[in-house]
Amino acid sequence: MVTIDALRKCEVFSELTDGELRKILPFCREERYEKDTIMFHEGDVADTFYILQDGQISIQYVICPQPDYCQDARILLDKPGDFMGWSSLVKPLRMTASGYCVTDIRLVAVNSEELNELMERDSHIGFAIMKELAGLINKRLKEAKGLTFQRIMGAL
Repeated sequence: MVTIDALRKCEVFSELTDGELRKILPFCREERYEKDTIMFHEGDVADTFYILQDGQISIQYVICPQPDYCQDARILLDKPGDFMGWSSLVKPLRMTASGYCVTDIRLVAVNSEELNELMERDSHIGFAIMKELAGLINKRLKEAKGLTFQRIMGAL
């Protein structure tokens, strides 16, 4: 059973009250994946927002610093509350990365269609989530670009 405390661990929901988090609970379910499972691929339809509860998942981005030179950048998510599937909250609703289970994992899966509908109905919830999400996406992309830059510089 998914609890308010499980949602509260996710920074995307950090500005929401307990009452607002209760509105999200009906859209949530717990899911488990085994080690070495590929959860999603870049380009897949994004219909679920995930919050890590236990385990480790590697998020792989393909970054092209030059038109004909691309590299993979991986970010390890391993803290309860880490999130993935943010693409399910913004158009074109396609995954921007691939996700691989490094260990067995347990997570909260949030139906993004229902969450998007709630965000449209309740502008405070929508604004609070999108404000936090924008900052966290920016942070994650900087991490991925930094890892790629370090790899390129290390290869010189």
